[in-house]
Amino acid sequence: MPWRDSEDDKTAATDKADSDPGRRLVVAAVLPTADAIRAYIDRSNANAKAGRKPLALKWLVASDPEQVAYLAARVALDNGTRGTMLQPAALKLGDAIIHHLEMEQLQKGNKAGYDGLTKVQGRRRVSAQNRMIAVRKILGNEGARIEVPAAERLQLGTLVLELLVEATGLFTLNLLPIPGRPNDKSYQLGLTEAAVKWLTNAEMRSALFKPLRLPMLIRPRRWRSINGGGYLRGSRGARFLKPQVKQHLEIAAAADLSQVYEAVNHVQNTSWRINRRLYDVMRQVWDGGGSLGGLPPRRDMPVPEQPGDIDTNEDARKDWRKRAAKVHETNARLASDRYRTQQRLWIAERFVDEEAMWFPHYLDFRGRVYPVGGAGLHPQMDDAGKALLEFAHGLPMGATGGYWLAVHIANLFGVDKVSFADRVAWTYDHSRELIDSALAPLDGDRFWTTADSPWMALAAIIDFVGFLDGGEAYVSHLPIPLDGSNSGLQHFSALLRDPVAGSAVNLTPGATPRDVYAVVAERAQAIVDADEAEDAGPWKGGKVSRAIAKRPTMTFVYSSTRFGMVDMIYETLRELDAGNADRGLAPYLGGADNYKAANYLSYALHSAVSETVSAATGAMKWLRTAAKVASKAQVPIVWNAPDGLPIMQSYRVVYGKVVQTHWLGRKIAVTLAVDGVEIDGRRQANGIAPNFVHSMDGAHLRAVARGAKAAGIDHLAVIHDSFGTHAGNTDRLVQILRDTFVEQYQPNVLERFRDELAAQLPPGWEEDLPPLPEMGSLNLEDTRRAEYAFA
Repeated sequence: MPWRDSEDDKTAATDKADSDPGRRLVVAAVLPTADAIRAYIDRSNANAKAGRKPLALKWLVASDPEQVAYLAARVALDNGTRGTMLQPAALKLGDAIIHHLEMEQLQKGNKAGYDGLTKVQGRRRVSAQNRMIAVRKILGNEGARIEVPAAERLQLGTLVLELLVEATGLFTLNLLPIPGRPNDKSYQLGLTEAAVKWLTNAEMRSALFKPLRLPMLIRPRRWRSINGGGYLRGSRGARFLKPQVKQHLEIAAAADLSQVYEAVNHVQNTSWRINRRLYDVMRQVWDGGGSLGGLPPRRDMPVPEQPGDIDTNEDARKDWRKRAAKVHETNARLASDRYRTQQRLWIAERFVDEEAMWFPHYLDFRGRVYPVGGAGLHPQMDDAGKALLEFAHGLPMGATGGYWLAVHIANLFGVDKVSFADRVAWTYDHSRELIDSALAPLDGDRFWTTADSPWMALAAIIDFVGFLDGGEAYVSHLPIPLDGSNSGLQHFSALLRDPVAGSAVNLTPGATPRDVYAVVAERAQAIVDADEAEDAGPWKGGKVSRAIAKRPTMTFVYSSTRFGMVDMIYETLRELDAGNADRGLAPYLGGADNYKAANYLSYALHSAVSETVSAATGAMKWLRTAAKVASKAQVPIVWNAPDGLPIMQSYRVVYGKVVQTHWLGRKIAVTLAVDGVEIDGRRQANGIAPNFVHSMDGAHLRAVARGAKAAGIDHLAVIHDSFGTHAGNTDRLVQILRDTFVEQYQPNVLERFRDELAAQLPPGWEEDLPPLPEMGSLNLEDTRRAEYAFA
């Protein structure tokens, strides 16, 4: 057993469930186990009729299922970590359940005695055995003892442990030979691999059923059903679709998902390998203790020294605490960043000599495509994570590959608001710096570290120098990503044919790319400049920059509110101030109160965004109103993506249920978040716009995958609105991106959604749905020639 109690700490077992990881594991196991207990009770009552009922049933009926489930999870954790045989573990659980009922009986019969006992036991630090001797004596004196034969306690504990094992997938019962009796076997309680990996992780990944899943060395199983695909050996929870509610799985299983499976299978058929040149540089930086290229420093920041008069000077004490708190916050973040870096490099080291590896993929409830597992190394990671990966099979650059590689390099350095020709020119104008970075990444001028995405830039620079040397015949393994120009606004603009917003997000042809963030910033600046209020002062003189406007504009179509924009503006001001401080400059707003200034500007920015994307504003309002109608009818919202994938949004009212139970004479309260039955109207209304637009970008990604397969493009790197393939195939992919986008929105998608929703509502309720917003004059056929729609 790789995770067990210390041999010299005989009382540690009872404390495992009180540790942070143990507590989270136990709480996560309660609800599925409680459901299994209820189902068992219902089956037993239905089957009993005139026959004898199981001995354990009366004790389960006398207890709350969540209370029994908590005790079962606690005993299973305490004993499973030590590999205890089933019989003694079951006896302990039977004792624990009966003890809990005794404590409840004491509470009913002698409230004052109960309060005194639990108070004293909560403070005592004696061994578990001595504590129980004392508690049982008190219970006996108070007439609260419940005498239950050992066989009955054993049956009770065994039954509940079996239900726990089956319901959670966290514990195992292994049939093993009994020491000294080779012909006899007995069951041993243990932890599954998922639970062991979760508990042994020093940083405590909190995703209970998501142990670290590694890349595959053979192609993933093709998805042909909801439950069959990806890893060759299925694991609990490994499904094609991760729904909000189980009903979604039933609807999806009944649908024709042939096009959906085809798309996801093509994405996960992409073979990858570790970029050895990048890995060698990153490993050298990390092992040397450096923090180059955004890697986290290996050491924590020092906590500021306490002032000498900290005990007497309240202002000095407050200032020190504030500065120290910031350092502790930074160090906590650095610890997490270091763990991710170490984990990533460990996986890269393990796979660096493999010729090819694959990543299984699945869909979330909106139809977005993700690699299975959220940790380690995969194609949807951050800059350093993506840079460590390249396609396993290379392709010659061909006639246009060098062009797209040069565009990609300029994009990585933030030169992405100019024409493609200007980007290519920028790359060649910086050939000397790029060659220096490729040949001497650590000993040269380190120009690559000035890029917005330094590690991806270094990978591209190394390829670029190879191309300069080898020309069109140079074989590249690098993905060249092309991103949508504010994907959410693109989808809403196409949805309602909005010519203004469509032009702002490059759905129409143009000599240079348009920048919607700059457009919004200009409009907000005009509002500020026309305002004579004192609060407008800090923002005058061109202070409403593109950087200030970017986050509020980007998140607007995902239901970002005016109030939410305050925090985004404030955070950007903090970043700008930190950058100015590093350069010895004054704060961005000259010392004005940043939060007050952010609150003021939020009104101007919200107005500017709404004016710029008025059609999107109307669509979002319509969706919210439609969601409210469905919520009043207590109907979840189901719609079909263009390729037939059913999407289901069903937010339920969540309430906290407190499960109070007893352990060794102590009173323990555990709060569980439980989804109710009632539809949560507020969450349904807030979620519908972002979930709808995400379902549309997910559908577009899948259409691109099918188009790429038909065109013979076998390698794809996709992240929602980002699409990449070999440089030599980028010309073909970019046209597929535009064509599939146009084809998705040639039908009236919002009208189809309205009709699907109306069919779900009770008779007469469809009349409460508001009229659809008017369609604009944007000609989607122009998007086929829109060079910067995906750039």
